[in-house]
Amino acid sequence: MVKKKMSMLLAAVLVASGVAVASPATKAVADTKVAVTYAAPARTMIETDNKMEFALQASTNEAVEYRVWAQNVKTGKWIELTDGYQLSEVGTNPFVPATIADLEAGSYKASIWVRKAGSEAKFDSYAVRNFKIQKDGYFAERANMDELGIKDTYKVGESVTLQGDDQYKLHIYDPSVPVRAEGWMIDDSYEGAEATTYKFEKPGVYLVDVWGKKADSTNKYDGWVLKAVTVTEGQSTELPTATVTVGATMTGFDRYVEVKLDTDKPEDYKVSVLGTELEYVASKGIFNGVVNSTDEEAIKAGAEVKLVAAPKVDVDATVTVGATMTGFDRYVEVKLDTETPQDYKVTVLGTELEYVESKGIFNGVVNSTDEEAIKAGAVVEAK
Repeated sequence: MVKKKMSMLLAAVLVASGVAVASPATKAVADTKVAVTYAAPARTMIETDNKMEFALQASTNEAVEYRVWAQNVKTGKWIELTDGYQLSEVGTNPFVPATIADLEAGSYKASIWVRKAGSEAKFDSYAVRNFKIQKDGYFAERANMDELGIKDTYKVGESVTLQGDDQYKLHIYDPSVPVRAEGWMIDDSYEGAEATTYKFEKPGVYLVDVWGKKADSTNKYDGWVLKAVTVTEGQSTELPTATVTVGATMTGFDRYVEVKLDTDKPEDYKVSVLGTELEYVASKGIFNGVVNSTDEEAIKAGAEVKLVAAPKVDVDATVTVGATMTGFDRYVEVKLDTETPQDYKVTVLGTELEYVESKGIFNGVVNSTDEEAIKAGAVVEAK
């Protein structure tokens, strides 16, 4: 799979299809400070057994609340899709409010309300979107987009992988990139589910956009599915891919072997081949050594990669999560139940905290606003 920054041609396609609308039409009340800046159907092939959801973003880094209504164009009847307002902790992050209403087949107009979190206003502004609900089975001949296997959360270094029997493209949007079009990473071509992957390189909230179509379809796509996913710091349980190069025979019984791992941190792993642990050569970023075999196929099949586990430390840590700093970060303090805290290193979600000797604590700012995730992400290691 080849991925690249969004081309101008694809940008035009996404805008035309409603996936990359930078400034959707909104109507604001007086003195409004919050607006919907992005609103697209979370899926396009909607039948009566599907929930109608929208992927949304707002014009502020502060917390916002969304509420979504739908009007049946034929009857004029309004139905609330959300159960009241739903909170998005960071307005500029992609967010998909959960919906509770099943809709009949027909044409609809959605009214998407947004306001600052905690506001008592009816809304600050709203965006309007039109959509259709089809009868059950209407899209039976198109790609099946119901169960793609996309998770809600990932760790840095972990990959989105798809499941399904059709052809797919995988587009990833990173809202931290200042220019929207430059925040998209895209697939160049359709592939089967197993080949359609994307590895996350940094924490954040991303919008995953999957296009699908039947292998024999001549359509640009049969439909798409949008999902907001959260990526946290921390080592992934997903092991990197190993490229094994088998060199010359050494003594008639042994062969020289080099192994290169598909990761930015090969030092976090150990590599063995047919039971022989290889040495990590930092200057070259490879593992090498001599193994007791001359069978090239057996050597390649016998490569094993393991994550180097940090030594366990029997020290209790009290984690105090403080104020949100920039809308994306929170201040954290950690106190260890030991008389020698200086003998330890503390990281939270991959960020190493500073030891403050005068207070006997570790503190710092971590790239998350999720208090439970922050507390669960504290790691204590002996120096």
